[in-house]
Amino acid sequence: MHDECPSHWYLCVIDFKNSHIQILDSLRLKNRDKFRFQSVKTVVEFCQTFFKLYDIGKDVFQFSIDWAPSIPTQENGRDCGVHVIRHMQRFKNGDLMTISDFCNSIKIHREIACDLVLHKGNREKQTIVAIVCTKTSTRAMKKLLL
Repeated sequence: MHDECPSHWYLCVIDFKNSHIQILDSLRLKNRDKFRFQSVKTVVEFCQTFFKLYDIGKDVFQFSIDWAPSIPTQENGRDCGVHVIRHMQRFKNGDLMTISDFCNSIKIHREIACDLVLHKGNREKQTIVAIVCTKTSTRAMKKLLL
């Protein structure tokens, strides 16, 4: 989910199995809670329209919505995307994120960048790797990408 004021990304997890919606916000601002909560409700309305269209027997208006407790807070105004990606990675495995997940933010940035560049679905992978290898003199970087 995106909040344009301030420019910030946060995650909304819709758990269909348990009829629950959870908001994971690494830069929660009390003065933006109402807006973000309303944005999530807009997504819920879209889901309900989709369910009716495809005759899926779920009523997302009955789902509970709350803020995720005890999630790590970002230390700056630019790491929200990294937090969202980390939350998604953890949720995929059924784990909760802890503050130790962000001990080395530079390493996390590199891991995410490498995952994106090297992903099998990235049609520009060869071009990116070629550019990095010609412009980067570090063997470690070349080894990391190849």
